[in-house]
Amino acid sequence: PACFPCRACYPDTEEGMAALGYSSVITPHFWIANRITPRTMDLAFRVASAGIISPVSRLRFIYGGLGARQVDATLRRARGLRGWSLSWVRTARQYLSAARAAHTRGEHAEATRCEASAALCYHYAQVFELDNLDRRNYLYRRAADLFRRAAQRLDPPALRVDIPWRDTSLPGYLRVPDRDGGPYPVVVLLNGASTVKEETGHWSDPFLHRNFATLAIDTPGSGELREHVSGHPDQVDIGEALIRFAEEHNKLDPRRVALLGASLGGAVAVRLAQATPDILAVVALTPPFHPSPYFRHLNAVVRQEIALVTGARDGELDAIVEKMSLLDIAPRLRAPLLVVGAGRDLVVPPQEAWNLYRAAGGPKHLHFIRQANHVGFSHLPQWTAAAADFLSSVAGA
Repeated sequence: PACFPCRACYPDTEEGMAALGYSSVITPHFWIANRITPRTMDLAFRVASAGIISPVSRLRFIYGGLGARQVDATLRRARGLRGWSLSWVRTARQYLSAARAAHTRGEHAEATRCEASAALCYHYAQVFELDNLDRRNYLYRRAADLFRRAAQRLDPPALRVDIPWRDTSLPGYLRVPDRDGGPYPVVVLLNGASTVKEETGHWSDPFLHRNFATLAIDTPGSGELREHVSGHPDQVDIGEALIRFAEEHNKLDPRRVALLGASLGGAVAVRLAQATPDILAVVALTPPFHPSPYFRHLNAVVRQEIALVTGARDGELDAIVEKMSLLDIAPRLRAPLLVVGAGRDLVVPPQEAWNLYRAAGGPKHLHFIRQANHVGFSHLPQWTAAAADFLSSVAGA
């Protein structure tokens, strides 16, 4: 249409959102869950250990490749938020010891699996290190170093790449189907505030099986870029950088570059695709659509994560969050879109998936999992298979 509803006509209030047809995003369950403070979490972990974490929440670690018994033991050892990182580091060292033993026996595939698991343990260890940034950065650098060591021995291998962008580069891992052929369509995995390329790369198998290459990258403000470049909604030229990278790689088809973004990365994916006509399709996984009305209600840990990603100082964060809105962006999107929503999302309200789906201007699909949590960690095999099927149908892969 020549004109579509946007913030030029409607204010950012619940009444204005209702006038646009968007549902309210604050429910009593969401509000209550986000009243839990870091101090409360610390006390609960001290009294009962992190073993009180629900079985559903543990699936993030298990689907990442860690053994269920190792996850259980790690959580039961963690007393307080400080004990969280200590316990995960201990588990990482156990995996590294197992890797050395496997190498000695000549079981190099098992050793690689253990090294990759150790890397993820170091990544999980830094999740609650929000006040000690030196330790947080050390733990992540350890995770990145360990994964880099194991990456070439994965099946298929994960090739370390750097995508030139502005005056820096976006670090990533490229995996190509283990067969002759190409050029292949490629799905770029864009991480959220608490995920990194070393974790999202573990989501590759369903796409590799459907003849897609995968490129897991760190977006500005995350992973290896966290200490150097902050994230901001205006960084839409990343889309062109990804297209140029595919053009220069003989195994990739630059006409079939798709984006899959998790959480905040889902909103980034929509923004990049709207600004980059050559993007083939988008998968937005539990993305924020219009976060400013509910952002102030979020858990302090989540708010601090967003502050670290954006590099926002006191008083700046709300203004940056306002610029993250897709109210004006989604109606202009023309690339095919799959929105994956989660009914038990306590970080991005579940209604946000529906609101993005309704606002999107091009071909669109909604895959809503009522029992899933944020980023669908609890249902990772289900939504990755659905996303791979969707992208295959669009790409003709």
